[in-house]
Amino acid sequence: MNQLLPTFKKLIVPFRVDELIPNILILIPRILTGYLLSFVFAVNKFGIPWTPKLMGLELFEVSDWFVKLVEQFGTPFSLMPELFAWSAGFTEALGGILLILGLNTRITAFFITTTMFVTIAFRPWDATWSIIPTFIFFCLGLFFMGFGSGKFGLDYVLTKRNLYRLHF
Repeated sequence: MNQLLPTFKKLIVPFRVDELIPNILILIPRILTGYLLSFVFAVNKFGIPWTPKLMGLELFEVSDWFVKLVEQFGTPFSLMPELFAWSAGFTEALGGILLILGLNTRITAFFITTTMFVTIAFRPWDATWSIIPTFIFFCLGLFFMGFGSGKFGLDYVLTKRNLYRLHF
C-alpha cells in the first residue's frame, strides 16, 4: 500500500507548463467543459441543487428517460440501469464542478473519459449526430488526463503549497 501512495500522488500533480498562453489554453476548455457538464448536460438527467424545478427531480434523483436509455445499453447495464445512470449523472455533475475548480483534474478526467467511452461504445445509434458532444467530452477528458489543471487550478495551488505532501 505504501508503494501505491507516491504513484497516486503523481496523478494529482498537473503537467508542468510555465508559459501564460499554454496555461490559458488549458484553462479555457477546462472551464467550458466543466460548465457544460455540470450546468447544461447533468441538469437534464440528474437532480442537483441547480437543476430547474420544472425538471421535477429531487436531489440526486435520476430522470426516468435517462434510466431507460442506459437500460438500452445491454448487459451489464440493463441489470442495474438505475445505478449506472446515477453514476453517470453524478460523474457529470460533480466532475464538471471539479474541472471548473481544477481540483483532482486528472482523476476526474479519467472518470469523465470512462463515462463518455461507455456511452460511445454502448449507446444505441439513433442515426443522428447527438453522439458528437459525448465524443468531444471524451477527447477533452483525455486531454485533461494528460495535462491536469495547469497553473490556474487548485491542483497547482495545492501542490505549490505542498498541501498534497508530495515526497518523491
